[in-house]
Amino acid sequence: MRPPTPLRSGFSLAELLVASTIGLLVMAGVASLFSVFSRSLSQSQSTVDLTSRMRAAAWKLRQDLDGVTCPVVPWLSPDANTGYFEISEGPQRDTTLTFVANAGTANLEADTDDVLMFTTRAPAGSFSGRYLTADRTIESPYAEVAWFCQEAANQPAAGTKVYNLHRRQLLVLGYVGLPEFSGNSIAGAVPAIYETYDLSLRSEGGRLYPNTLGDLTKRENRLAHGAAFPHALTLDIAARPTWQAATFSQTERAWEDVILTNVVSFDVRVFDPQATARRAGGVTLYPGDPGYAAGTPATPAPAAGAYIDLGGGQGGRLGQPADPKSGLVATYDTWSQHYVAGGAGLNDPAAYTRAPPYPVPLEGVEVRIRCYDPSSKQVRQVSVRHSFRRP
Repeated sequence: MRPPTPLRSGFSLAELLVASTIGLLVMAGVASLFSVFSRSLSQSQSTVDLTSRMRAAAWKLRQDLDGVTCPVVPWLSPDANTGYFEISEGPQRDTTLTFVANAGTANLEADTDDVLMFTTRAPAGSFSGRYLTADRTIESPYAEVAWFCQEAANQPAAGTKVYNLHRRQLLVLGYVGLPEFSGNSIAGAVPAIYETYDLSLRSEGGRLYPNTLGDLTKRENRLAHGAAFPHALTLDIAARPTWQAATFSQTERAWEDVILTNVVSFDVRVFDPQATARRAGGVTLYPGDPGYAAGTPATPAPAAGAYIDLGGGQGGRLGQPADPKSGLVATYDTWSQHYVAGGAGLNDPAAYTRAPPYPVPLEGVEVRIRCYDPSSKQVRQVSVRHSFRRP
């Protein structure tokens, strides 16, 4: 008789290897699944955070525009003490840059050189700013604000250029009444003094005086404007990083004025009631859209009016070059009556020696802000529109 077969006390080496391999494959699959979920969650959170920050910036801009202190029409009187409104359109356009021409590439830079400046009223209470030291503040119901972009120091990837969107706020307070302001003036020079005093100041006789709204009606008294007519922005908006002097970027107050990062477009447009639509390839286009120049008049013609780039060469009067008597290029300004020379009346344009760039009321403004999210590699946009029409 054959002896009984002995029972095995364990697994063979081949069985262990097969089991281990299966276990490793299962673990790799689970790890890969968790990685996908984690990446998706991270991108979703990044998108939510970006959207939240863009909405906060848009809300702040809406508040500023709601509080504009002056009627947005040329020839304001400094005696009316109403402040100013100014748009400086840089040479960059969405239609001429690679954001539109090569939408699928890594180069996302678009219109980032526009500057929006005006005086505004606090939505409730007062604006607050630094006075000499970090633990001292001063308040005013009015402020001069400037919105502009500055190239970011740290770029996310080759071929992708991003900017920081700055909101610079200077309080408008005609009389300070504190010891540092002897005779309502202080020694110093702009812009260096703006690191310690968040006050809108002008230079007279070697001293700095706080501006009133009436003072700011005159271009020469505003932030970053030249002393000689036409008092253009002295910090060249086309040559980065010369706007550095208007920011806190290289001071102990760095990032205090940055309201949004990873910006690829800050496009300020004006409403032109004479702008008309065209058709190209079955699509209705408006001034500023790619292909508009080659299109044909739309039929039936839609209602006239669209938001366009100031002085961009398309649209009605606001799309054309500025009046050469202003000495400015693609700038909308509420202008000051004190620029009228020789006693010429405001109703006699032929007698003007200095004229506003665009002698028409501004009916509305649109600001398009686009941001690039390095995590999801997506571009998101928020638009703010504000009407200056009075009922």
